[in-house]
Amino acid sequence: METKQHAVIYARVSSVAQLKKGDGLASQESRCREYARYKGYEVLEVFNDNKSGGDADRPAMIALLAYLKSQKETCVVIIDDINRFARDVVGHWQLRALLAEAGGKLESPSIEFGEDSDSILVENLLASVS
Repeated sequence: METKQHAVIYARVSSVAQLKKGDGLASQESRCREYARYKGYEVLEVFNDNKSGGDADRPAMIALLAYLKSQKETCVVIIDDINRFARDVVGHWQLRALLAEAGGKLESPSIEFGEDSDSILVENLLASVS
């Protein structure tokens, strides 16, 4: 019997208005769950933050990193869009490094994260405008 790849969802808004609008936490989670179903992932946890992406001290991100460190295997971390992860290029890459160190692999229905130079260039461009 084949075991499913485990995944978690990280969603973030930075204002009360975003909690209530269509781009709030529920819509991000819904899109991430749809992506997980498509990829055949089993979603184990959902981590939600209501804090600026420029703030490194986000409670759900801290909990997510601790959760990943407690797992025995690599876990996919699904984000709705790159701008839900961090608000600048430096913060983005710092978080990506922490995520990888903790055993997480970042994925999104909006962008394919790759290790080749073209993928990294696109990721840098998108992170710079988020």
